[in-house]
Amino acid sequence: MNSQVTPFVLAGRIFSIIGMGLTAALAILLFIIPEWWWGIGFTLAFFPFLGLIIFVEKYSAEHGLIGPGPDLPAEPD
Repeated sequence: MNSQVTPFVLAGRIFSIIGMGLTAALAILLFIIPEWWWGIGFTLAFFPFLGLIIFVEKYSAEHGLIGPGPDLPAEPD
């Protein structure tokens, strides 16, 4: 992959995906047990991580933090 990504975008992606995966897995586990209130709590904890990845992707696309750099062609020949 020839696109440049800043470390902040990469860190935001990693943090949000780990957070979404952990909270979703714990919510599913707690609903199976059944611990309903804890399951609902972890389900609600999923949404800030979802919002974080949406924010990171929109912000980085608008401000040119992702995509080809000035020395790379936009389309490979």
